Amino acid sequence: CHQLGWSGSSSYSTGQYDSYGNDGLPAVIDELSCFYSTYLTIFQCSYSTSISSSCTSDNDVSVSCYTTRIWNNPYVGQIRLARGMYSNQGLLEVYCNDQWGTVCDDTFGSNDAIVVCRQLGYSSSYDYDHLSITGNYSQPIWLDNVQCFSSSTSCLADCETCPSSEYANCGHYEDITIECSINTLSS
Repeated sequence: CHQLGWSGSSSYSTGQYDSYGNDGLPAVIDELSCFYSTYLTIFQCSYSTSISSSCTSDNDVSVSCYTTRIWNNPYVGQIRLARGMYSNQGLLEVYCNDQWGTVCDDTFGSNDAIVVCRQLGYSSSYDYDHLSITGNYSQPIWLDNVQCFSSSTSCLADCETCPSSEYANCGHYEDITIECSINTLSS
């Protein structure tokens, strides 16, 4: 549910017991085990891509998610990718001063993109600053001159913290966009 942007799951069931039925498609993940409920993607969990022959559509899992979006109660420095075609790509937004805003591309590089993608639960970045998405002009530009000196930094807030006011030396044409790799963190 977190990966889809919801605050958590209210229930789950297997294909043989739920009202959604079976899709008949082959399974691609088996033995999924998430140690923490705070993980943002299933790729942070342990799982197997080696599918047992006894795994059938009756073993498919359906999940009911809470109706509260995780973005409804953001924390200072929280990041998200907005308005992308897929959940792993979009305009980089950061939550500062009770408002979502964008990040300027000045000095933003590959280490910064890797840190963002890892913070969001992806293994790495695929590309950055290439999507034709710009911020809403009513949005503030919160971060500028972001520099993560190491790709092993765990959080964008460790590289640049929220300012008390927005930056005026950047335009939304300089907003950072990112596409994160969907490769797994663990398997």
